[in-house]
Amino acid sequence: MEFFFTRLFRFLWVLFFILLIFLDRDLFYVKFGLIVYILILTIITVIRTLESKKEWGEIIKDMDVENLDS
Repeated sequence: MEFFFTRLFRFLWVLFFILLIFLDRDLFYVKFGLIVYILILTIITVIRTLESKKEWGEIIKDMDVENLDS
């Protein structure tokens, strides 16, 4: 499941850049839609970063405990 989400998330970023290049940015609803889209992607990115930080913190704690036991 995580692999699928990672691929989907990468695709969403690529889709954003494609939309940014090809959509007509003179229209208000297109601008608004792109801003909302980038905000959603940013929130997902921040959540994933915080989750990754938590996981790496646990790994480092486990490594420290193993080094102290040796």
